[in-house]
Amino acid sequence: MAARRAAGSPVPDLSPEAAIEDFLHALRRPTRLLVAISGGSDSTGLLLSLQRAIKTQSFPHHHTLTAATVDHALRPGSADEARAVATLCETVGIPHRIARWSDAKPEHGLPAAARQARYRLLANEADALGADAIVTGHTLDDQIETVAMRADRSTEGALGLTGMAPATLYGGRLWILRPFLRTRRSAIRSYLDGLGQRWIDDPSNEDPRYERIRIRQLAPTISPSAIEETARKREALSLRAAQWLEASAEFFTGPVVKIGLLGDATPSAEIRDHALAALTANLGGKPHRPAAASLARLADALDAGNDFRLTMSGCLMLRRGKDLFLLRERRGFLPLSVPPSAAMVWDGRYLIENQSRGEVTITAGPAAQIIPELPGAVRSALAGNCPQAIVEKELSGKIDDQITITPRLSLFADFLPGFDQPLADAIGRLIGAERTPASPI
Repeated sequence: MAARRAAGSPVPDLSPEAAIEDFLHALRRPTRLLVAISGGSDSTGLLLSLQRAIKTQSFPHHHTLTAATVDHALRPGSADEARAVATLCETVGIPHRIARWSDAKPEHGLPAAARQARYRLLANEADALGADAIVTGHTLDDQIETVAMRADRSTEGALGLTGMAPATLYGGRLWILRPFLRTRRSAIRSYLDGLGQRWIDDPSNEDPRYERIRIRQLAPTISPSAIEETARKREALSLRAAQWLEASAEFFTGPVVKIGLLGDATPSAEIRDHALAALTANLGGKPHRPAAASLARLADALDAGNDFRLTMSGCLMLRRGKDLFLLRERRGFLPLSVPPSAAMVWDGRYLIENQSRGEVTITAGPAAQIIPELPGAVRSALAGNCPQAIVEKELSGKIDDQITITPRLSLFADFLPGFDQPLADAIGRLIGAERTPASPI
């Protein structure tokens, strides 16, 4: 067994070959991988180094490769570049598909919209090619840029300093894996030069209108060792937050979560606040944690030890004695019309699947059960914060057989970093959401 790296010692960069060898050894089962390849140096190096390593057959499991290129259709020549990648994949014998982002492009927030579209299209291609996971060519340079971009964002706080996780769950079902997070772009290009393999330089990578490019031009000097250390701390923090919720939280129909604040499992303020930030976002149906100022206000109220009532990120938080109650506040609901044979999200908190032949409207209504012993403010919220289905036409059978309402983890529904999976699973067990699939590495 390899010796552990001493705390504080530098993290060595990995060559493309070493990174891929570590990655393939880490895969827990035979895996069919979809390589996200744009034709740039990073993704081209990823594809070829994976293929050459797999051909050696020196790993515990046999893995296979597919590939896909997303044409964002944002500039002239992108379609030709995607076809050039298809030719490369055909030459080396790897199944490949092109997915074009044909939707109307937003005037604002284009990078974020393009990212959402990219992963949605890649997931579709993974399904079409029978892939178990997506691999991307994000490098150590990308990681440093990501941390620099997040450093000043109050909604991320210290969490953003962990950067990208080596494994991230997309859409609750498909893992995105990043083998090159300890590999420099210059090393990948040297590797490709040694193979005599050319790559495509995307001119948008020099466009200062994009935040990442401005950060790149500043050449941030964030230490890779500091990023790795922060990631380890976040993983440990998420695990301890999950353990505290499992030991101290109780579920009531609604959902309502009651947490005992003065039990034997009383955690540090850091663990408590991390758990409550994630729990609050999910109970409130939000895709992001509360802002740092809101979390500080909650922490101050908890530390004071008195009863209080406050709302944050759509969540009502009520302290009574030694207990803290959390649930969706009773306001801000919009009706949702769900067509026949469709699946849609209501209030961020529930996936509604309509298997009937008629349209169904989901509105806020009373909980199926409201326990009299709950505080009055909690009972009042429960009287009008739960999903109820209004059927436009009479169904041929039972409504429960044709309309499925499933709790979802709004905070982690799109992207769940691997280091937060224990916390996501703990919250999921509390509110009855489906368990996330295990990471393949």
